[in-house]
Amino acid sequence: MRSDISLKQIAAASGLSVSTVSRVLREQPGTSAAARRAVAVALGTLGVRHGEEAARTGTVIAVVHAAPLAGDVDPFESLYLEIVERIFALGWVAVRIQTGPDLASAAEVLESFGVAGAVVLGGGSAGPEAQRLAAHGVPVIRVSNARHAGFAQLVLDSGEGIRTAVRHLIHLGHRRIGLVVPEDSAASTRVSAFRRAMADVLHIPATRDQAPVVVAGPGILAGSQAADDLLEAQCSAAISCAPAITFGFLESTRRLRLAVPQDFSLLTVGDMPDAEVIHPPMSQVTFDWAALAEAALRELERLMRASADGAGAAGPGAGSGRTPRLPDYRVSPELVLRASERAIGRR
Repeated sequence: MRSDISLKQIAAASGLSVSTVSRVLREQPGTSAAARRAVAVALGTLGVRHGEEAARTGTVIAVVHAAPLAGDVDPFESLYLEIVERIFALGWVAVRIQTGPDLASAAEVLESFGVAGAVVLGGGSAGPEAQRLAAHGVPVIRVSNARHAGFAQLVLDSGEGIRTAVRHLIHLGHRRIGLVVPEDSAASTRVSAFRRAMADVLHIPATRDQAPVVVAGPGILAGSQAADDLLEAQCSAAISCAPAITFGFLESTRRLRLAVPQDFSLLTVGDMPDAEVIHPPMSQVTFDWAALAEAALRELERLMRASADGAGAAGPGAGSGRTPRLPDYRVSPELVLRASERAIGRR
């Protein structure tokens, strides 16, 4: 390992603790496959691997996403790992840019590394960085739960994910279903899709009382409070739209001596780290992250070629010249059943 890379840098790049990184590097037993993979990707991001290929090609790709707030879980971590692996497979090098207060801006990274293109995950503080990169003429593709005008983008169809979750839970006999969404740009779309699905399938007005919704802040504690609210509203099942919310639900039900799914069914929409190994294994309406990563890098490569040919960069603030066609694809999720929900008649 290069001597100028510290455990703290690897921990920051991987999203793990310093102690976990140390255990992985020393190949100690008890580390998860996800942790080992995250460290491997972080090492590559920091230039420990693939450095010779990157030096030959000179192609540096920025992967930009908002840094999780204290106590929160990054909802794009699985996609980030897949994208970085794909970048390395192409012989390029990845630079991770986490946005937020007191963090380096994309412009600073651009000056340091000479970024050839950028993949921006999600919204929040990552949005302004996408604008800044585009203003510097860097081709940008966004992957998010909401549309962002002026950018090439892959839009994760969270509305269809909500509808799929509602139909599945109603098929299992649940009628009192709650929804918890994070407070972000996709919240209103998710809530509208939920209420329409409840009304269409159950033939009810789906008012706030009949289809309870909680908009939660960041962190597991906010998810736990949302769980308390929906349990008080006599819900037998809930749909969670963020990893921290799901973990908060599990914490709240354990505290109240309720079992999932015996006493309460829970379905999560979107990414859920280690969904198959937590207790209980979490059923999801999720996306094919590997296919998404491949599609995002394929479109970014096309935009980079168009930019090099003088066709202009993709995004607001790009220079003069013909702008290439900006892809705007809506990606539908799939239902993956595990063990966190059950038919209400089996209680």
